[in-house]
Amino acid sequence: MARHRSEDKRKAILDAALRVCAERGIANAPTSAISKAAGVAEGSLFTYFKTKDELMTELYLELRMEFNRHLPDFPHGKDARARLKYIWDQYLKLGTAHPEQLKVLAQLRASGTLLKDNEKPTFVLMELQKALREAVDGGKLHGVPPEYLVLMLRAQAEQSIEYINAHPESAELCREVGFEMVWAGLAGR
Repeated sequence: MARHRSEDKRKAILDAALRVCAERGIANAPTSAISKAAGVAEGSLFTYFKTKDELMTELYLELRMEFNRHLPDFPHGKDARARLKYIWDQYLKLGTAHPEQLKVLAQLRASGTLLKDNEKPTFVLMELQKALREAVDGGKLHGVPPEYLVLMLRAQAEQSIEYINAHPESAELCREVGFEMVWAGLAGR
């Protein structure tokens, strides 16, 4: 007989996985510790996720979708610079508010256990690629794969977040200067 699945319990397991992985790292986050942190039996964890890899994949997808939920007033009709600036600002805002999410996302991306199938484009990724293509169209970076530009933008944003978290008094300056550096690079100036 199949066990009843609760969305609240599933979310508790994912939240616990985030906390445990942020504290210990993915390699040192056994399912026993995750289930204990979630307040469920380890067997219950496996009712929701067949393997630890499946749990980590679901956590990765959930964290990626989390960013989409923080774009309520996306400036659809604006130019590429305005759209990129909006994404940049929201990413830095979310990353400085929840550094553990970025830490775990980076670990998951580096783990080698995620399948390329998990890289399905999200709203943010599609908008980011579109704005990047518009930003470089006809310039020095014309023809550079948008996926590469996304990686470069993310790297710059994540370094900015790390600096801002260590030096919160410089947050506004870093947010503005960091974006201007990115934009100047994209625009070929």
